[in-house]
Amino acid sequence: MGRMRSARPDNVHRRIGRLTAGDRLDLTEGQYEKPIILSALAGTESEPIVIRGPDAILGPRVSFEEYKETGNMLAAAQEAGGRFPGLYYLADNGMLVLKNCQWITIEKLHFEGCWPTAIYLENCQHITLRGLRISGGTFAIGATGTNTRHILVEGCDWVQDISGNGWEICDAIRAKRPIDRELEGTPSKLWQEIDWIQVHGERRDTGKSVSIEKDARAYDGDFFRAWSIAGYVVIKNNIIVDAFNGIHFFNQVAESIVDSCSRNVLVEGNWFIRIRDNAIEPEHFAWNWTIRHNMIVDCYVPFSLEMARSGYFYIYGNLGWNLRKPGPEEDTHTRGQLFKFPTDHVADGPHYVFNNSWVLRAPMAKKKRFSKFVHVNNAIDYYEADASITAPFGKNFNDPTPYCANTAKTLEFEREHFTRLWPFLGIRFDGDVIHHPSIPDAIRNAGYPIGKALSGESPTFADRRPGLPHGLKTKNRIDAVDLIVQRPDGTTEIAVDTTHHQVGAWQGNEFIRFEDPAFWSYWPGRTHKRREVS
Repeated sequence: MGRMRSARPDNVHRRIGRLTAGDRLDLTEGQYEKPIILSALAGTESEPIVIRGPDAILGPRVSFEEYKETGNMLAAAQEAGGRFPGLYYLADNGMLVLKNCQWITIEKLHFEGCWPTAIYLENCQHITLRGLRISGGTFAIGATGTNTRHILVEGCDWVQDISGNGWEICDAIRAKRPIDRELEGTPSKLWQEIDWIQVHGERRDTGKSVSIEKDARAYDGDFFRAWSIAGYVVIKNNIIVDAFNGIHFFNQVAESIVDSCSRNVLVEGNWFIRIRDNAIEPEHFAWNWTIRHNMIVDCYVPFSLEMARSGYFYIYGNLGWNLRKPGPEEDTHTRGQLFKFPTDHVADGPHYVFNNSWVLRAPMAKKKRFSKFVHVNNAIDYYEADASITAPFGKNFNDPTPYCANTAKTLEFEREHFTRLWPFLGIRFDGDVIHHPSIPDAIRNAGYPIGKALSGESPTFADRRPGLPHGLKTKNRIDAVDLIVQRPDGTTEIAVDTTHHQVGAWQGNEFIRFEDPAFWSYWPGRTHKRREVS
């Protein structure tokens, strides 16, 4: 059993360096303005090092307005050097930095105004971040290093742009209250007033350089940003409100080790609310991800799957509402889509999207292609029924195809159209209920080989108001189609049985359930009695 110690802002740096396995360090009430570095500290599986402080505030409390021009200047410097104009290269400038650490638990801390980063992990293993409250910052949590793995992030709240009522929404969710009233409150400037290109535009696409005075580059970040980490990451029961991105993994290592990174990820039970760009975004290469039981409210793109290679994705039991239009009137990034796909894609295994429930005002997929994509038993309704705007596969879904031409012309066509080469790519849509006037006849006549069990009827949700999870229960049972899924180890499992399951996320009074991914079932440390957050 380790020691119980406390620290103040004036001695925390000395106390941190002396921690050993089993120690618990309580940060007393106060403001901790100087960065805190944990280097080469190691607990054990049965005796992790714990650092906590419910009344401690970490960070200089710098507002976005105070940091805005600095962020823009740093992004402009990247642009001048021929790189994308962002602050990504400075993410290691964090308030709480862990380097080469193992078995550390950080819990019940409050971060305020940490630009660009609140928490940064480098080459760490077995790190738990629990019950944190983070205001502002480009990155709430950054992680890097091909040896970084076994990261658990649970019960944390992040409001990136605090100009709206984001914290009221978080508090309502934590109190287990409906949030329909809070969603009618004041949205953030990031959601409502700032043009998307002011945060993430680049000269190659827009013809405009970074504006030091007008841009908002400091918002171009994420709740959890990973740069080529091994994986084994669990992100559950967190709330992300008024942010540019939610969860974002990059995998840009050498080809010889690329399949050792961005592997084994569980995203479960989180709320994503007013996300200006992407809620969940694995980039380049990723394998064995489970995304389940999340609530997604007013997000520009819930799932950005722009990967060159990937496989074994399981996206099920999620709920989504997409009612409010973001951005100012002149903004060209306001409609969004449910899935964003790459120009070309190689599937090392299947990608299953099943038994989710959505209410949309945007297409499901507008353009490009994806391989081995199985979309079944989803319940989808539309706020807007104008087929020219909300057609599930984009407003131009009925354009004639050049598929008798060469590959180059095919890919050129798919730059603005969702692929129709479903048999060739292994795409399947079946058993869904998609309440849209183009379903099923117009979509089928346009050359999309949708399954016979796909229906254009209404799923008859009990209540479509955003943020009411029980409202997306269907009034009547709609039988699901059978689904057998493949696992990365070559085994198969029945995920959906038509005799027991119905369409949509809700199965009676519970979300659809499916066996936990093996890496989470055997997560090191789960067998030990964990310390409760109090």
